[in-house]
Formats: sequence, structure tokens, C-alpha cells
Amino acid sequence: MAPPPEVESKHAPPLVECPNCDHMLPQGMGEVECEICGAVCRVTHEPTMEALKGESVQCPHCSTVVIAGTEKRPVELTCSLCSGIFVITKKTVKVEIGCPGCQSRLRIRPRPGKRELRCPSCSNSFNVTF
Repeated sequence: MAPPPEVESKHAPPLVECPNCDHMLPQGMGEVECEICGAVCRVTHEPTMEALKGESVQCPHCSTVVIAGTEKRPVELTCSLCSGIFVITKKTVKVEIGCPGCQSRLRIRPRPGKRELRCPSCSNSFNVTF
């Protein structure tokens, strides 16, 4: 049996910094552990939680609008009209970074810590820290 189709969520938890070391925390809600210093932080954001609960998506089987009803992602839903099963996945967050050499815009997924990037336009290497 094939896995159920996936629909990406339109909403994502905010990117927040660790109060201990000022690096970016892994994306998510609830208790999140800093990958740099190991501190456990509680991340809540009521507007995002409400947006995730009330998020409406189209059923990939019959195009009926389905309300998620929960802030958890990923979540498996069943369409009330066609009984088709599908999964709402977490939104993939990307940020734009400007190359210091040629000012090209690079879109990357942010991860905690320091990363070395190479610009595809000018082959310049530079570091970014989240």
C-alpha cells in the first residue's frame, strides 16, 4: 500500500534564540533542547498554535477543504467527504542570506550553530551563524 499523500502546512513555529548562548534553537514548539549548550527551553507562541489548529487545507483526493483541528505536525487526517487519508507535514522554513562577495541571495534552511556556505555564483566561501 502506498503511503498517504502529504500536504505542507502553511504555518511554522517562530525561529527563536536560546536565552543561554544566543544561538538559534531547533524549530518547534514545547520543550526544545539547544543543540549548542544543551539548555532546555519552553517555546510557546499562541498565534501560531491558533493558526495551526484552524488551518484549512485541500484534500489531495477530492479538493474538499479540511480543517486540521490540532497544532501537531505532522498529523494524519481523514477527509469527511471521500474518506481519503493524507498527512499535513511541518512547513520547511528557509531564510535568505546575501553573499558578501557578489550580493547574490542564497536560500537555506537555518540550523543551529556555524555553517560554511559557498556561493554558486562567485564560488566565494563564507560563514554564517544561527
